[in-house]
Amino acid sequence: MRLRLPFVALGIFAAFALGHFVGRADAPRPVQQRAAATPARSPPSPFSATPSLPGLLASLLPSSPGNADADADSDPDPVASYEDLMYAQPDLVDASLHRLRAQTPGKIDLYALGFAGDGDENVFRNEVDYLPRLLAQRFDASDRTLQLVNSPQTFERTPLATRTNLYDALHGIAATMDRDEDILLLFLTSHGSRDHQLFVQMGSMPLDQLTPKDIRDALDVAHIRWRVIVVSACYSGGFIPALREPHTMIITAARADRTSFGCGSDSQITWFGKAFLTEALNQTTDFHDAYNRASKTIAAWEKRDHEKPSEPQFWEGSLVEQHLAAWRATLPAGAPVAFAPATPPTPPRHAER
Repeated sequence: MRLRLPFVALGIFAAFALGHFVGRADAPRPVQQRAAATPARSPPSPFSATPSLPGLLASLLPSSPGNADADADSDPDPVASYEDLMYAQPDLVDASLHRLRAQTPGKIDLYALGFAGDGDENVFRNEVDYLPRLLAQRFDASDRTLQLVNSPQTFERTPLATRTNLYDALHGIAATMDRDEDILLLFLTSHGSRDHQLFVQMGSMPLDQLTPKDIRDALDVAHIRWRVIVVSACYSGGFIPALREPHTMIITAARADRTSFGCGSDSQITWFGKAFLTEALNQTTDFHDAYNRASKTIAAWEKRDHEKPSEPQFWEGSLVEQHLAAWRATLPAGAPVAFAPATPPTPPRHAER
C-alpha cells in the first residue's frame, strides 16, 4: 500500500489554501525555427497565480466539469480533480511497468525511461514518444521503454513526469532488469534553468522542479549500475558533476552556461533531439559516436543562423564504455526510424514576453 498519497494530496491542497506558492521561473530556451528566428519566451511558471479549483481543472483537464466547453453528452472524465489525478499515478506507473518485457538471461539488454517535463509544449512529448520506436527497431529494446510525460493529451493513460514518478519508475525498471548487466538509458527533455534545474510543469499543478541530485538519488536508490543519461535542456552541462560515476555516460544538449535551441509552441522537435535522436542514432548505435555527429550538426546549424554555440557536453566513466561495446556487439542491424510528431505544434496559450 502506498501510504504517502494522502499526505501528497493534503499537502497540495494545504499549499493552495495558504497561498504560499513561489514561482521558480525557468530560464527561456530560445524558440528557433530552422529557417527564421521567432521571439523567445519564458515558459509560464506554474506558481504564478492561484486561481479557483474549477479554473485549475479547466486548464489541465479538457473534459472536466470545470471546462465550460466540455460536451455535456460525453462520458464523464475519469479524472475529475487534481486529487484524483495524483491518486491515479501509482496505478499508471505500475501499469507501464507491467508492460515492460523481461530481461534476457545471459544477454545485456537496454531499458529506457523518457521524461518530458513541460506539459505546455508538445516538442518534449514528441521526443519521448519517438524514443520507444527508435529503440525497438535500432537497439533491440522492444517493449523496454517507459514514458513519463506531462501533456494534456496523455495524462489519462501515461504517468506524469514528476519527481515521485521518476523514483517509482526507476525502482520498477530495476526490479525487471538484471542490474548487474543490463543498461538504462535515461532521456530527460524540457527547459533548463541557469541554476541547473529541469523544468517540470503540468497545467497549474504545484510540481517540484528536478535537480541533478534528484536524478542521482533516484538512480542510486534503485541500484541501477550501468547508466547512459541524456539531458536535453538549456544549461544541461551543469547536471554532469552530480551524475558522474564510473559506470555512467552523460550527454547534454548544452554547456553549463549556454542555452540550446529548438523548443517552443511552434516547434516539433528540439535541435538536439533532431540531431541526436532522429539523425545520429539512426546512423550509429554508439552513443559516443552519436554525440560527436550531433555536436557537429548542431554547430553547423548555429553557425548558419548566427547563434551563440550551445556546445553539447560529453562525460564518460572509466568502466562504462567497455560494457557498452559488449552490448553493441550483440545488436542486430536495424533500419532507420522516421520521425513523426505525436502532436502538431501547440498554439500559444500565453502572450509572448
